[in-house]
Amino acid sequence: MLKLKTLLPHWLLPNLQNLEEILVDICYELVEILGAETSEVEDKGSDALIKFHLPKLRELSFWELPNLKSICSRSGVMVCDSLQLIQVFGYCDKLKRIPPFVPLVGNGQPFAYAPPSLTIRSWKEWWESLEWDDHPNFKNVLRFNPFAG
Repeated sequence: MLKLKTLLPHWLLPNLQNLEEILVDICYELVEILGAETSEVEDKGSDALIKFHLPKLRELSFWELPNLKSICSRSGVMVCDSLQLIQVFGYCDKLKRIPPFVPLVGNGQPFAYAPPSLTIRSWKEWWESLEWDDHPNFKNVLRFNPFAG
């Protein structure tokens, strides 16, 4: 049985610059989607952010990932202005944060920025359970579109 904990490690991303969709379902051991090795974080220092560049990524969809805790490492930010949709549905209760984003141009700060076309789709209960401690204004720049039900 495959016990995959991280779907895409940071070192693999340079080979995935044309990746447009990440759709993951029914993977019970998966903990994070985009991951950085502990040594990478230590080498860069505790305050350094690891940037996950995915310039063509348009969609992230997750279903039945009961141990998924993060889309990207706690020390990481996503650089993907093309991202249009994040869908979270069905047993992803441990996912409590939307990762910060860094614009392709600008000062590089991930606070209160989201790709211009990004919409989050999920159940209202999940959206309300998200934690915003690190970036309290981030929720205000995200568009949420709840599933009916």
